[in-house]
Amino acid sequence: MSLRGGSAIIGYGETVFAKAKHSAGRSPLGEQCTAARLALADAGIAKDEVDGLVAIGPLDHGPSWSMDLAEYLQLRPSFLDTPYFGGAAGNAGILHAAAAIQAGLCRTVLLVGGSVSQPGPPAPHGVEDSVSFERDFDTIFGPMGDNSAYALIKRRYQHEFGAGEEGFAQVVVNARRHAARFANALLTTPVTVEDVLNSRMICDPLRMFEIVMPCTGAAALVLTSAERARDVRQRPVYLLGGGQAIDRGMWTPAYGREASLTTSPIKRSAASAFAMAGLTAADLDFLQLYDCYTITVIVALEDVGCCAKGEGAEFVARTDLSSTGTLPVNTDGGQLGRGQPYGACHFLPVIEASRQLMGRAGALQVADARFGLANGNGGAMANQCTLILGNEIP
Repeated sequence: MSLRGGSAIIGYGETVFAKAKHSAGRSPLGEQCTAARLALADAGIAKDEVDGLVAIGPLDHGPSWSMDLAEYLQLRPSFLDTPYFGGAAGNAGILHAAAAIQAGLCRTVLLVGGSVSQPGPPAPHGVEDSVSFERDFDTIFGPMGDNSAYALIKRRYQHEFGAGEEGFAQVVVNARRHAARFANALLTTPVTVEDVLNSRMICDPLRMFEIVMPCTGAAALVLTSAERARDVRQRPVYLLGGGQAIDRGMWTPAYGREASLTTSPIKRSAASAFAMAGLTAADLDFLQLYDCYTITVIVALEDVGCCAKGEGAEFVARTDLSSTGTLPVNTDGGQLGRGQPYGACHFLPVIEASRQLMGRAGALQVADARFGLANGNGGAMANQCTLILGNEIP
């Protein structure tokens, strides 16, 4: 079954993002409830029209989060999902919801995620599991969780392709340039390549400005049938294609189980998405890429097909990625500019793609935007889910 053009995003909402030190009094349920209310108001529909719910809870919550949120919101959905694929979960949830809509299980799905960031280091993943690759083979030797995993990927990339640091730094420059003009961003001070290169080394070869900052916030969107979308206030954003692919377990930075550290599952997930949409990378007006670290943007640009493998860092260094440039990327500032609220960050690429395709991006609007790509990355590039979106069905 093809999902091409069968469902559409008709509204979205975000809470005000905040750094951990400014998050007192905020709760995950409260954040998600606020984002849900904003998304429904944006779509112009009543709560009782929602018959599906996809919810992503905080990292320390179990798989019953969507049930708990449904109770909190006083929803009685006929379709329920709590995807857990790290940063790929939002896009995967949209694919699941779109399939449910086309199968007749529901008609209108609310998708929401968010969390509250607390001061101090996060608890390591997997410590509570009876069997855990991370605990048994990685954590005991002292790596720094995700930082170490992505540092290994960047180091291997530089070893294989001889990439310098300028392209990685330029990813941050682009993110901050957009964030400076985006109202709900936290890291709004513009930086130069030199600023990035002079920032403190955190986990060699990753510098501080190359690493996302956890924060508090929630985001939500509304997906409905293409038929229902014709009657709403916002311009519909159609799901044209999607694909998901994995290489290994979610939290498994003990590499050796995947074919390559420098070619990610984005290559396969994007190929599936393009095939379903009937489009290619050349048809895209922008890309919204999951950017928890700079290396994810470099690899994604290659594996999506914007440049050849090994040329990503050089491509970024010489290409204008701004909203008015030749290839707009992460036009809301991405996570490197906005901060990373777990759960909410899973939906941010799709929400920014929708903002652009609805023509609501203001000063950061990409001119004449018709088609865009949104990618989600989970588990240190182990799991990728890619969507192609458009404001028309080609």
